[in-house]
Amino acid sequence: MVGDPTALPLAAFALSHPGRQRPDNEDAFGNFVDGRLFVVADGMGGHNAGAVASTMAVDVVETFFRSYHAEPHQVWPYPVDRSLSLAANLLRVGIKVANDRIREAAAADRARARMGTTLVAMAIGEEQLAIAHAGDSRAYRFRGDGVTRLTRDHSVAEEMRAARPEMTDEELATFAHRNVVTRSLGSKEDLEPAVYVGRVQLGDIFLLCSDGLWGVVPDGKITSILRQAPDLESACQMLVDAANQAGGPDNVSVLLVRAG
Repeated sequence: MVGDPTALPLAAFALSHPGRQRPDNEDAFGNFVDGRLFVVADGMGGHNAGAVASTMAVDVVETFFRSYHAEPHQVWPYPVDRSLSLAANLLRVGIKVANDRIREAAAADRARARMGTTLVAMAIGEEQLAIAHAGDSRAYRFRGDGVTRLTRDHSVAEEMRAARPEMTDEELATFAHRNVVTRSLGSKEDLEPAVYVGRVQLGDIFLLCSDGLWGVVPDGKITSILRQAPDLESACQMLVDAANQAGGPDNVSVLLVRAG
């Protein structure tokens, strides 16, 4: 995958902003076009520990991905899922390793106790892409005039929607714990990321983002911005601006990737 001359060329841009109501930015992203790897993480924890967790997660996932992609026959720290592609296993196991590192760092420093992060990571090969995630940072694909969300949030809200599909947004908004994430790096010893494997086509645009974007900017508005923006950098800025114009209640990170 890395340096594959037959793969679709990729262009990418990323932007992160603390938002309008928080002094610090605990999001982190990794825009590794040369490795065809893209990551967004949304940190949690007091005393800036969330920023430590999100940055650590991005770094560990990148390091693991590059090392085991270059030498996949070395001993893996977790069993490989033979039903998944190499890229999917690289992301899945990389996230599990990052979870271990975050838990070790939290145990070693009381100021970082209970720190954690959500994370969504994507790797794009010649014709296939893999996504792995834990928490409510999302991945979308924009193809033609359609938009498809490729991840399902690990959150109380999503579980409630699955249990009661007829529930309206207004009804869901009355539940106090709807935004609690049910899976994240750092929270539990045994973490199993969700994995998506799909095909990539010429012209596809992928968006990875933290909930600071999708929580306040509707999917229709995001799609409209991508249609009118002249390039990926402008689109990222317009998306961040839209989140801040909607109140900017949280850190917001957006990473856009175009195939071809």
